[in-house]
Amino acid sequence: MRKVIFNGELVAEGAALVSLGNKDVQLGLSVFETMLAVDGEVRGWGLHMDRLWAGVDRMGIREGEGLRDGDLLERVGDLLLANGLDEGRVKVRVTVICDFYLIEAEEAPVRGEVCSVMLSDYVRNERSPLVGVKCGSYAENVMALSAGREAGFDEVVFLNSEGDVAECATANVFVVKGGVLYTPDLGSGCLPGVTRELVMEAARRIGVIVHEGLVSLAFLLDADEVFLTNTLIGVQAVSCIGDLEFEVVPGVMTLKIREEYLG
Repeated sequence: MRKVIFNGELVAEGAALVSLGNKDVQLGLSVFETMLAVDGEVRGWGLHMDRLWAGVDRMGIREGEGLRDGDLLERVGDLLLANGLDEGRVKVRVTVICDFYLIEAEEAPVRGEVCSVMLSDYVRNERSPLVGVKCGSYAENVMALSAGREAGFDEVVFLNSEGDVAECATANVFVVKGGVLYTPDLGSGCLPGVTRELVMEAARRIGVIVHEGLVSLAFLLDADEVFLTNTLIGVQAVSCIGDLEFEVVPGVMTLKIREEYLG
């Protein structure tokens, strides 16, 4: 049986039990982080933990004892070894509910280098108190993504209440125009993605100008290239936005930034 870490202890998955009577479980009052481990090394661990703590504090969650312990990364390493996942690409997820935390590991799904997207009918509320928090109440994202896939697309783009680009259901959005890299700033309502941050750093290292700010829908649709980022897909080129198709996919800039990001 698969092993997990439950409140600091390495146990069989079936032993990690939380009562369904727990109000925080019922209401989805939790935060989580999804990370990528490659050959036993978790990428962006510090950034992921910073975002997790910020979410825990914002929502007033009483985390399980030892979650902020400095040995947590070492215990994740033990979890990978216990599940025979110390080599290759592995998805690591940390979930925090009031008084409990759970760490899981499994083989990371294989994602393509190119994806198709459409605009979602849903609107991202950039004034929500949960902006920037990777909250366990993920139903809106799941529903939007399901609708997109039923329509034949891989992802969906959320606009915010001002009609500007915010993010995708599971990724951040980048636009290449005139050799400059653009991405919605955090005021758009987007999640402060860890891979988003690492990709901007990678772009700057190779001399690309990076602009965080307002990205209008018109600007997105007039892009030279568009790509998405998240922990599991890394840098994924966008082939089309609805009926709008890009001629060269992946684009030259997307490939350069992906190469630098992967190191």
